[in-house]
Amino acid sequence: MSAGPFPVDDAPESEEELVRAAAAGDQRAFRALWTGAERQAYALCFRLTGSHADAADALQDAQIAAWRGLDRFNGDCAFAVWVYAIARNAALGILRSRKRRAEVDLNGTAEPTAAPFADAVASAMDVRAALADLPERHREAVLLWAAGLTYDQVAAVQEAPVNSVRVWIHRGRRALRERLER
Repeated sequence: MSAGPFPVDDAPESEEELVRAAAAGDQRAFRALWTGAERQAYALCFRLTGSHADAADALQDAQIAAWRGLDRFNGDCAFAVWVYAIARNAALGILRSRKRRAEVDLNGTAEPTAAPFADAVASAMDVRAALADLPERHREAVLLWAAGLTYDQVAAVQEAPVNSVRVWIHRGRRALRERLER
């Protein structure tokens, strides 16, 4: 029986094969890898920056960094976890630059271009306000864990010991529960 003029490959490529192909310059392979991580990476960027525009910028920076840094991906964790770490760093970089940026108004006085993260979150739902009250490490750990990452994966993204991550998530969840029950 003939398969027709086009070969059919029903077996999906493994992540390892996709990473190898992408590192060799295969944009299709990178696109397949990126598509699996993009949505949650964007959600993380948005939660950290509080802005869709900043989240989109951070995600774009993360995508470029991931493409350029494929040769440094060693497979110790899932590709998506590696992307979350890059996205987290990109979002935090945007927050740092946001604090440094100043915009000159019509009177020539300097004002920050955007409210700090806590102010942007506090104007949203109660959950966002409660998240804003958490220490940064706890907030990041809770958000990553809530996105479906395991304790080990959150620890890899935050470059912290697993036991510290467990404590941060426990304390963060407890603080959220107490704040939301008020």
